[in-house]
Amino acid sequence: MHGHRYDDVRLGDEGARAYVLEERLVGYDSYQVAELALADGTTVVRVRVLTLDDVTTVWPLAGEPSLPDRWEGRLLLRSRERGGRVPPDLASALDAAGLDLAVLDAAQRRHLVGFVSEAHPGPTRDARLAVAVAAVAAAQRRGRGSA
Repeated sequence: MHGHRYDDVRLGDEGARAYVLEERLVGYDSYQVAELALADGTTVVRVRVLTLDDVTTVWPLAGEPSLPDRWEGRLLLRSRERGGRVPPDLASALDAAGLDLAVLDAAQRRHLVGFVSEAHPGPTRDARLAVAVAAVAAAQRRGRGSA
């Protein structure tokens, strides 16, 4: 992966220094801590990863060295791809309704799995499960539409 320094001059003399990835990360949780191993083979910098609508930035943590103006390296994320595991209660609810998440595209599945996974057991999660089942049923009736 490649990146470059970006200074936001709108923030005054102090400014804000961000490092922008040449390609936006897709499908991974944002605002997490990761390690950026530079291609020089000796430098590893702990960074905070932030993905916005059209760009992914990395910010060295306090006490970590700055990155060069332009760099190449490997971003080592601590978690696997978002939405990869369907919670058992969601899988059971969909199975009981005769539905399959495959009717949704990958982004819709990630969103729905995250929507359910973020709720703790109880009334909120139960409500989210019901909404998820209804959304998949509606998408199935439309034949691969939006959830």
